[in-house]
Amino acid sequence: METKSRYEVIADLENNKRSLIREKEALGEGIIQREKQIKALRREVEDKEEELEEYKASLDTRKATVNELIKTLDDSLQRLSSMQKKE
Repeated sequence: METKSRYEVIADLENNKRSLIREKEALGEGIIQREKQIKALRREVEDKEEELEEYKASLDTRKATVNELIKTLDDSLQRLSSMQKKE
């Protein structure tokens, strides 16, 4: 059985204390990291919500444009059809 000197015991205890202090500091850093991640996710959600609002706002304009294009194509098809009937 090995016995430790008083100095070895003190050194071991000091090492354990330093290790625990580092662990305690790392716990605080973990909280800060998670808070930063949450902030980044919130920003991302806000950006997506803004994109959705912009999309909704442009939806009516886009529908009107597509309807106009469809009408133009229908007119072209009708003209072509009438030209074929004349021939």
